[in-house]
Amino acid sequence: MVAEKKCGECGRPDAEYVKLVSSDEQEFYIKRELAVLSGTIKSMLSGRYEEDESNVVYFQYIPSHVLHIVCQYLSYKHDFITGSTQMPEFNIHPKMALELFMAANFFDC
Repeated sequence: MVAEKKCGECGRPDAEYVKLVSSDEQEFYIKRELAVLSGTIKSMLSGRYEEDESNVVYFQYIPSHVLHIVCQYLSYKHDFITGSTQMPEFNIHPKMALELFMAANFFDC
């Protein structure tokens, strides 16, 4: 998802990457163009919130195992959003279905 050399650039307002921090303090670096595919993250980075300046978004109630899958989904969605082929299934483990459904609703993605 991210090249390590890009991670230090998140602190700039025009950064290519944003940092997403889970409730258990795991950090995920993702390209801004992928992050804004989430309506919630897009709003947070829109200039009205502190996150727009720092490019760091904290999710107090989203654990890392869920945020990791959300990041994967945003990358998956980006890859197929403009494609002319049908989007293949994004498989998830059935035990995580409810948790991911709630996260998808929160993230608006």
